[in-house]
Amino acid sequence: MGRRTTIILSIFAALIVIVLVLWDAPRNRVEMFLERDAIEKVARAYLRAEAGGDSRRVYAFLAPSSPYRRTHSYEEYLKDVADDPSGKIDTYKIVNVYRLRDNDNRRSYPGVDKFVQVEVEVTFTRAGPNSVYNYSFTFLKEKGVWYKG
Repeated sequence: MGRRTTIILSIFAALIVIVLVLWDAPRNRVEMFLERDAIEKVARAYLRAEAGGDSRRVYAFLAPSSPYRRTHSYEEYLKDVADDPSGKIDTYKIVNVYRLRDNDNRRSYPGVDKFVQVEVEVTFTRAGPNSVYNYSFTFLKEKGVWYKG
């Protein structure tokens, strides 16, 4: 009876592993559970840098493979920020982290391992505290590090 139970448990464990490897939804839920804290930590640090006007840190949070970062130097970024009429972030609140997924488009994004959406409620200094804006930012993982997309 002990050998039979061991075989049945081994087959059951193998089936679970196969399902998790082949079926994205449960695997992504497990990965979201494991990654959520790291994603939120990076998103908060990025938003804190934006709110604090730390342009060097904001630029460093931009993904190295992003089209903007690849085509704009830090000095060009500073000019773009200076031309932004909305002003800087006053308050922010992370509402949700969702849609963690693998990179299925390696041709366009060869260095990206994963994408995730971070929903944020934001107020801007120039718009006033009663003007709450809802954004869904894309964050991505490159070589084990999360960045703003």
